[in-house]
Amino acid sequence: MKHTQRKQRATSTLSIADLIGSKIVTAEGKKIGHVVDIEVTHGPVCEVTGLVFGRYAWLYRFDVLYPFARAFGLDVEPDTVPWHAVECFEQFTVILKPTFLPPSSSARFP
Repeated sequence: MKHTQRKQRATSTLSIADLIGSKIVTAEGKKIGHVVDIEVTHGPVCEVTGLVFGRYAWLYRFDVLYPFARAFGLDVEPDTVPWHAVECFEQFTVILKPTFLPPSSSARFP
């Protein structure tokens, strides 16, 4: 007889207002930025898919990043952290999993 255990996925509800402005840190405690915007799925139930932060995040949030980039001939993207890379969220701080390597500052800021 084969016995299979299934992990139950823990779900919790967070307020978007709690995430916006929260500090993002690596598992080692190195600060990489603050949450400026949140990427979510579309549909009857919204799920967070990523956190937007960094140099171009405010332009992205107000939907002007791509028009500005086109006008100035730039190819830019906002920095994002996929939600699956988040270990936990506590005291207005997003802590990333040890396996997630954020983009290096030289790659983010040419």
